[in-house]
Order: sequence, then structure tokens, then C-alpha cells
Amino acid sequence: MNTTHIEFTSETLLILKKERNTHPVPLVRKRLQALWLKSRGLPNYKIALLAGICERTLADYLQLYQYSGVEGLKNLYFCFG
Repeated sequence: MNTTHIEFTSETLLILKKERNTHPVPLVRKRLQALWLKSRGLPNYKIALLAGICERTLADYLQLYQYSGVEGLKNLYFCFG
């Protein structure tokens, strides 16, 4: 999978740094951790390996962040039916 370039504001970096370890929802912590690793310049395949996710899931996290920012990563959407 290709590498996506994303710019992170200093405010976003502070949120990622803090909440990747403290957010009460494990899935949100995983998403924030993946974005934190992205902000450190790691390639997608290494981020996926370190976060314990597949590259497609990482791409979904990155796309969610690009559309909705950090708040989008914190939202949990469930579809029943």
C-alpha cells in the first residue's frame, strides 16, 4: 500500500501524544496510536505492524482523520441490521 502524507498541527500532535495512552476506549487508543506513529514519519507498513492492524485498516484510519480530524477518530459508529 502507498504512503499517505498528512500534515499535523501542533494542537493535533498534543492530543495524539496524550490521548493515545489515556483515552478510555481501546479502539480509539489504537486509532490515535496509529496516527501518532504516522506523525513520526514511519511508513504505513511499519505503522500497521506496530499497531497490530492491517494496512487497509490503517488506510481507513488515515482517511477518517483526513475527513473528520481527531474527533472523527474518537467517534464509534456501529451498524446493526
